[in-house]
Amino acid sequence: MAAHNTRKSSWKPFTLRWRTLINTAAGTLAVIVLLEILSQQSRVTGAVAFTGSQSSSAISFAYLYLPTVVALLYSILWSWIDLDTKRLEPWFQLSNPGGAKAEDSLLLHYPYDFLAFAPVNALRRSSIFARSIVTVDVLSSFKTNAELMQLGNQSSSLNTNFLMNAYGISWLGQEMPGFVTRQGTLEPFEVNGAPATDMVNRTWTARTRLYGTSINCEEAEITEHANSYSYSNRKECTIAPGTVNVNPEWGFRGLYIGYYTDQHSDYSLEGLGCASSVNSHLFLGLWGKSSKVHDHQPAAFFCEPSYWIQNVNATVTVPTMSVSSITPLGPQVPLPDSKFNSSAFEYIIGTGAQLFSQRADISATTSVIDQTADLAGLGCNNTVTNVLGFALGLSRLPLAQYAEHQNLVSSLETAHKLLHALAIKDLLTKNISDQYERQGRISGRTHAIKVVRPLAVTVELLLGSVVILTLALLFHASRRTSQLCADPDSLRDIVAMMPRDHNSLKTSAGQTQRSAKPQNGLIQGKLSLVRSHTSFQHRPKSDEIIANSSTTSRAVQEDNSQQRHPNPYRTLPFEMSLTVGILFLVFLGAALSVVVGLKLIFENGNGLPLPSKRTVVNQLVLNYVPIVFATILEPFWLLLNRYLCLLQPYKELSEGHAAASQSVDLKYASLPPQLTIWRALRAGHYLLSSVCAIGLSANLLAVSLNGLMDIDFVSIEQIMPFALEFQSVFRHSPQPRDQRQTMASTCRYVANANITYGVILPPWTAPATYLVPFALTTKSRSGIVEAYKAATRGFGIEPNCQPAMLNHTAFVTGQQEFWYSRERTLAGRSVTCGVFIAPYGGQNNSNAALEVLRQLNPLNSLSIDKGPGSHAGAYIASNATNDEFLACNGVLIAGFLRGNLSVSFDDIKTQNSDISQHPGILKVNELSSTWLACRPKLVTGLYDVTVDPDGHVKSYTAIAQSDESISSFFVNGTSPALLVSAATSILAHGWNTAPYWHNDTFVDTSFAHFVKHLSNSTDLVDPAAQVPQFESVRPYVEDIYARLFAIVLSLNRDWLSPADMGSTLPGKMIVSTERVFMSNTMFIITITLLALNIVVATTYWAKRPRKMLPKKPYTIAKIMEMFEGSHLVTDVEDAERWHASMHKGCTRNLGPPHSFVCPDRLFVSEPQGNLQTRMIVLPPWLYRVWVRR
Repeated sequence: MAAHNTRKSSWKPFTLRWRTLINTAAGTLAVIVLLEILSQQSRVTGAVAFTGSQSSSAISFAYLYLPTVVALLYSILWSWIDLDTKRLEPWFQLSNPGGAKAEDSLLLHYPYDFLAFAPVNALRRSSIFARSIVTVDVLSSFKTNAELMQLGNQSSSLNTNFLMNAYGISWLGQEMPGFVTRQGTLEPFEVNGAPATDMVNRTWTARTRLYGTSINCEEAEITEHANSYSYSNRKECTIAPGTVNVNPEWGFRGLYIGYYTDQHSDYSLEGLGCASSVNSHLFLGLWGKSSKVHDHQPAAFFCEPSYWIQNVNATVTVPTMSVSSITPLGPQVPLPDSKFNSSAFEYIIGTGAQLFSQRADISATTSVIDQTADLAGLGCNNTVTNVLGFALGLSRLPLAQYAEHQNLVSSLETAHKLLHALAIKDLLTKNISDQYERQGRISGRTHAIKVVRPLAVTVELLLGSVVILTLALLFHASRRTSQLCADPDSLRDIVAMMPRDHNSLKTSAGQTQRSAKPQNGLIQGKLSLVRSHTSFQHRPKSDEIIANSSTTSRAVQEDNSQQRHPNPYRTLPFEMSLTVGILFLVFLGAALSVVVGLKLIFENGNGLPLPSKRTVVNQLVLNYVPIVFATILEPFWLLLNRYLCLLQPYKELSEGHAAASQSVDLKYASLPPQLTIWRALRAGHYLLSSVCAIGLSANLLAVSLNGLMDIDFVSIEQIMPFALEFQSVFRHSPQPRDQRQTMASTCRYVANANITYGVILPPWTAPATYLVPFALTTKSRSGIVEAYKAATRGFGIEPNCQPAMLNHTAFVTGQQEFWYSRERTLAGRSVTCGVFIAPYGGQNNSNAALEVLRQLNPLNSLSIDKGPGSHAGAYIASNATNDEFLACNGVLIAGFLRGNLSVSFDDIKTQNSDISQHPGILKVNELSSTWLACRPKLVTGLYDVTVDPDGHVKSYTAIAQSDESISSFFVNGTSPALLVSAATSILAHGWNTAPYWHNDTFVDTSFAHFVKHLSNSTDLVDPAAQVPQFESVRPYVEDIYARLFAIVLSLNRDWLSPADMGSTLPGKMIVSTERVFMSNTMFIITITLLALNIVVATTYWAKRPRKMLPKKPYTIAKIMEMFEGSHLVTDVEDAERWHASMHKGCTRNLGPPHSFVCPDRLFVSEPQGNLQTRMIVLPPWLYRVWVRR
């Protein structure tokens, strides 16, 4: 053999030694334990690791590729163990003391991997980890980030802002502020440090404190008097009859009467005879029915609030911090008076004004919030005070039910709780004394890696069986006897083991192999593997197979020549046939086409639906099935690899001039096919190395296929028809002066909530456009409905604001009056449209600013003749026709003024002769101003609009402006001019009160307030700054006008004509759902590997070995039979005898001195049918050429 000095007695491969097998069993057991730990962690926490929307490279590798890499290495180790166990079993059988039968040794052959085991191998290699979107719950540290401000600062800090918020929540659907519920306000908290995970729908849960209130109500003692009632709480508060009238002539009326007296309130308990410290927190709630009904006694309750604080466990949704749930952790503890100024709070909700007035914007100083239009929608057409209006807006009960005591008390308590919660929220400050750190939980939906439990259990059971089998193999291998001195891993080693008495096995083994039935008993008795020694240096010689004395053969008595085939058939394994090669190439091409086709489907169809709602099914379909394909490829390539390794020495010998290192000394048999690549490269067998590489790449293909499909949330569009609610036609609009008061306040409140607090606009309303609604379907079987999309018509205005000049200025008592007029033509006659503006306020010797927004009206002849100074309000023509109002009302005038104010008693234009009683005239010095006149144009067009399930506009894009005449969208006597005039009258009506000069940046009109917020600056309203130029204020004026116009249309949907029954609009429903996608990286890797498979397969079948052997050399007996009587056996014997090294397959010649005998070519001997080598004798000089060649 080639390396005698490496031989050992009782040789065994390292794969079957006890250290290797024990370490393998221990490693397998460690994997089982690790899998179970990960499974339990996944079960308890919901995942093994949280990746967020974007997985890190390390995490992606850990769950996508690491399991497959580990499985690959593990499978190679076991392939090696399996190979050595099967390969050496015949030799171990021959090493038994009693020998072994031929069928158990020389004739023993184990098949290579069977393709039917591919699903099992795929299960072994498939990842037990799945990346999906899961709900997780992790521990985190939280801290308080706000607390109640000091008591001394609360009365000046608390203003009427929270009343405006209460209106938005009660009537406009405004979302609750963060940490605020209708039951109270939570002390805010935040994560102490950055969250560790990237989640969606995230919530925080932590201990905190809840500030709340309760009311204790006592039914009033009511005494009926003539046409009136008196009310008493049986203690120190009695309201005299006739002082409070709660019974309207028609319908219902409700009153909330607080304790404190203020100029803004009509009633107060303090002013009704209940002035006492005992009653300082008392309020009276009344609900009266029409005086026309028989039983019209009102419902009346005296209520006293209490304020408390409670430890709770609260859950809020990030990032809005809206409260999801509250769990009490203790009793409600009274809130000390030193912590909360309840008097300031009760003063505001009872009177609508601050306890101590402070300068602020109009939104913080509004005294009474006009809820008339909102209450009218509930059928209440009578005056209702602030708190009771909120109560009705929050409860929305039929009006008659408030006469029931429990309903009235419950509604009042609901409103009181909300107002208190909003007030507490405004009193929170970030300047805190104690951050109060505590543990909490962060929950949410995130991308996570979790263990698929059914697959994990299956893998654990399989690995457990592997541990048992490994230990069994260890026990069996440790008891095996080995007579081998070295590894019989080359052709030379097997030939060297042939017995020196060739006749002992020549016939018996050969005849049996050529028999139709190898186990027909032609070889009887047993064979043994023994060691023999030569006399030279007394060292071990090649192991030798001998027949025991009991061995007999009936075939030895027969003539050998009669059993030989006269024309031996040369063959190749079936798997290497051209037919199999063509089928294999077709299979690879089909796989490549399927992957490319799926990629195109994924790209064009925004992914595919999940195969199932069950994780295990999705894992099987998306990961297991693709890996089955890869595991079918790998054993087939290994089979082709093994055949090529088996035939490569014969191919080299058959081609002639083969070196020993490239033929008889090739040691491909002792390594798994995947690991023969380095030996093949050293031997120059590049086809074999390519097959080894492509076999290994099957494992990489398994990795890429395992990560090829991924699951993610995506928004998909489903085509569906929407039922129409309205036509794009206006059938009705009020006359210009109708419904002004009822709608104007609502319009401003909606705009204020949107501009000041970011509250979403009403449904179907965009910042400058109102979109015609269509019916929405709120459910979908395939996922969560996110939005709806369709093309619908929208209406809006182009304000067309241009610079304007004022006609006159004049001074009247305590005022400065501005007059603007312009002539408009109507039916061939001229109509004068104008407006008088008379501001108030201002201080002597100060710089002041003024912001004005007014609507034009037709002027009467008296005002026109006399000019400025006419009686206030008399300038509007009382006998003006609707057409004249239409001609004027559609124009808005906006102004921005700066001036220096001073008080003067000169030139007083008044009929009052007692100048000493006159306050003087506020004169404006050095006046500068910028004026805009906006003449709107109604526009319409189709819009591609996306709305949420409630109809709120998420996005809209103009498709095209309408080519039709704008008049075609109006019927029943309506017109564009009437619509614009009516809408402008509504949005401008509330601003007809006189504006105020101000010498600070606080503003007193909603118009100025909106400009201030839209510009996000005080520059445009700062009296110390220069008057703004036209171009700097125009965008904000046009934005306000267009926004308010759209809001007016949204509040008057009934102006549109109803749609015909059954009419629909084509559109799309946008649904958020989990879909299957294909990774671009894995796609590239997959198609590259499949293309390489095709290239290597084509090369393999083009250059595979030819048919050259009479039989397939699967068993030891077949190999020995083929070389029976061959010169190669003699060469090996001579080399062993003289210890000559073989170079290029040559041995030192025993005949002519200094010459060499070299094999030239391998051929099949006929008629014997065995292998022979054609030998040539070379002199030393030619031998050196031979070796170099």
